[in-house]
Amino acid sequence: MKFKTLFSYSNAVFLSVWLFLFIAGRSRLFRDPGTFFHTAMGEKMLDTGQFPYTDTFTFTHYGDTWIAQQWLGECIMGFVHSLFGLDGLFVLTVTLVSLLYALLALRIERSGMNLMLGALVLAFSLAAASHNLHVRPHLFTMLFLAVMFAKLCDIDVKRGSYGSLFWLVPLFLIWVNIHGGVLGGLCTLLITVTGWTIAWRFGFKSPIQSFKWIYALWILTFLCFAIIYLNPYFHTLPTAWFKIMGSKATAELIEEHASFLNLLRRGEPTSFMTVAIVFCLGLFYLALLAGTDVKERRITWYIPLIWLILSFSRIRHAPLFSVVAVIAIAEMFPHCRWVTSLGNRGLITFQIRKDSRETKKRPHFQYVLPVLVVMAALLACLGSEKLPSTDQKFVKLDPAHWPVELLPELKEIEKEVPRGTPVFNDMLFGGFLIHQTPGFRVFIDDRCELYEDGFLLRYVKAEKSDFEAWRKEYPFRIALLETDSNYRKYFDGDRHWLVVKRCRAAVLYRKIIQ
Repeated sequence: MKFKTLFSYSNAVFLSVWLFLFIAGRSRLFRDPGTFFHTAMGEKMLDTGQFPYTDTFTFTHYGDTWIAQQWLGECIMGFVHSLFGLDGLFVLTVTLVSLLYALLALRIERSGMNLMLGALVLAFSLAAASHNLHVRPHLFTMLFLAVMFAKLCDIDVKRGSYGSLFWLVPLFLIWVNIHGGVLGGLCTLLITVTGWTIAWRFGFKSPIQSFKWIYALWILTFLCFAIIYLNPYFHTLPTAWFKIMGSKATAELIEEHASFLNLLRRGEPTSFMTVAIVFCLGLFYLALLAGTDVKERRITWYIPLIWLILSFSRIRHAPLFSVVAVIAIAEMFPHCRWVTSLGNRGLITFQIRKDSRETKKRPHFQYVLPVLVVMAALLACLGSEKLPSTDQKFVKLDPAHWPVELLPELKEIEKEVPRGTPVFNDMLFGGFLIHQTPGFRVFIDDRCELYEDGFLLRYVKAEKSDFEAWRKEYPFRIALLETDSNYRKYFDGDRHWLVVKRCRAAVLYRKIIQ
């Protein structure tokens, strides 16, 4: 029995996801510029012991008001990087994602669903979230939302006590300071409690049994919302979240903020794949929801529907839908009429397992194997903090995506010029330069809330008049551009700008001093 518990379904999912991401994610998990900026920002806060209130990384907005809205997540990243380098961040990311899917696997297992079908559902969920799996604080939002929603589902079917919901207060306190995705968690809580209250009032299925529980739930909800102000920046932090969500330029420029329609218009094969996977997962969820008796449905079963609709407006919500959908699917599966009918006809895939262990507690030694794997990986990372980012033991930055082949030239120029020398760059390379060459100040990075819509739209248009205005206002003599950048025509057509070196990802220019 101990051996069987040690290699339980959830453990098998943890190890499978962990090994898959460890092999396939060495480059893929490091394709977001935010990874480098968050790490650099976290290390700076840990070194100075101060929270930033102004920008110090750019020459276009130097000194402008800006806050580190993900400060706690950035400090975690900075701390891990200082101990284990990029390899440590890689192991942390792989572990967080694997832990998330182990928790989802546990819900699948306890529901009585066929484990092979459950594995397929988990695979679709992972695929739907894959476009947003980067080394960033956003991963904590996915994990925290899954934990919170699972607890709400337990309360909805009276598997847990109301008192256990009050641990959401410290959870939200941590979440608020790690990532702005806490807004999604708060709205999910608000919608659920509102639904419970209305359902109880009109005689539908609800865990509420008296007015006393209504008062307790709404007090809890109020406390969780009030917690958003418990941060170093007070009201400025939630203001920054809404500023980003309301930005039209951000939705146009940043892929994860784009709608499904905009992604399909770009014609990228990966976009079609993402939309197809989310559609299939959503279709299975809707089929199960439609197959349940209306009078027996729980409020929490409708929550993934909201996230599915939001996914079509912004692709960044698809991973959150994929997480809550799996939990809701596990809840609905045993209550779906067509599932029961197919199971009774002999289809093993839709038969409810007899060995479902929903109420049984598991011994702590079941976690030994995952812990040993993670500890061994961290031990292997020792010494990576002393190695260059391009020579890590596990992480391999993609030279076709990042200008790693130009780092020697960039670092050489960094030594020659005064600290704070401006570099004209494409947005993709902003965080990379901030992390790798801190002696430079960049033109732009992916902190859209700093630049605001006007500046971002000018950058996207890449018109000559805007470029000429920037060149007159900011005396930059170095430029790092993507190989397909719209700005290259202005540099290639000017004899005063010379190409220092080209690589697969970028072109480095330097202006002749006359």
